[in-house]
Amino acid sequence: MADELDRAISDTLTGMRTATSEHAVELGRRLVDLLDRRNALAATRTADIGALAKGIDRAVHSLDDSASSAELVRRACERVAELCSADQVVFSRLYGDRVIPVASFGADPHTTPALPAEFGLPAGSPEACALETNAVTAGAQVLAELRDALGANGFTVVPIVVDGTAAALVHVGTPLDGSRRNALGVFAEVLGGCFERVGLESRRDHQDALLRESAQRWGSDTEFDAVTARAFTELTPVDAEHDDAERRLLDPLTEREADVVRLILTGASNSTIAAELFITVDTVKSHVKRILRKLGATNRAELIAKYQSGTR
Repeated sequence: MADELDRAISDTLTGMRTATSEHAVELGRRLVDLLDRRNALAATRTADIGALAKGIDRAVHSLDDSASSAELVRRACERVAELCSADQVVFSRLYGDRVIPVASFGADPHTTPALPAEFGLPAGSPEACALETNAVTAGAQVLAELRDALGANGFTVVPIVVDGTAAALVHVGTPLDGSRRNALGVFAEVLGGCFERVGLESRRDHQDALLRESAQRWGSDTEFDAVTARAFTELTPVDAEHDDAERRLLDPLTEREADVVRLILTGASNSTIAAELFITVDTVKSHVKRILRKLGATNRAELIAKYQSGTR
């Protein structure tokens, strides 16, 4: 629309250069009308952008106090629907070349959309394109597995990047225009950061409790108090000794690698770690390789033994 108005204004100005005085008056009136319409359109676009900015702000703030990945997914679906003025949203995790829907949202409060079955990524599909370009992508043909949840009138999809890897896809049941596509892209970036941070305190509390239980199983001669992270200011000497051992073990690692180690020490599998940290199994495997190399261990059992030897 704006491009059409600009072309019409340019053509009118060109015509006025060679028009007779009588025709020039008519073209002048037309020029004024075109300029008024362009100004009105610009004002509308400015208002729309302002509304979208406020929508992004509301959406981001609604994620701040999410206590778990599941709650974050639910809120994200609701906020995406609101931000994009869409009636249907599907949130899916990525596992290798498989897309596994884990949550869906429908605007009708009386109807809960059925969760689609998992499906593969067709080569050349909008989903594959979105992952290749890490960008919001629109499509006209909805995959058969998603039609019941999204309808058949086109869609938009955006990847959610967590810890540098595309970990999820969000499908919106409507093709989005430029402004709303940009808004969805901004929100997706923030959402990826939220998944890296979500429930950090509660997850650490949970991991600490599991870690102590695991240590008790692996070394029956050691007693552990079931304390949480918030009670660490009142540690017993035994608690403090084990915390020192954990710090020595985790010191060479990045924060995400430390998260992986804490779960390894509880006996968690790669798939369990991936689900807990909202990353792919392949990313977990890469973290484990780096962890073992940094800590001088050949396998998980040796890693656990190193921790146990430091706590005795």
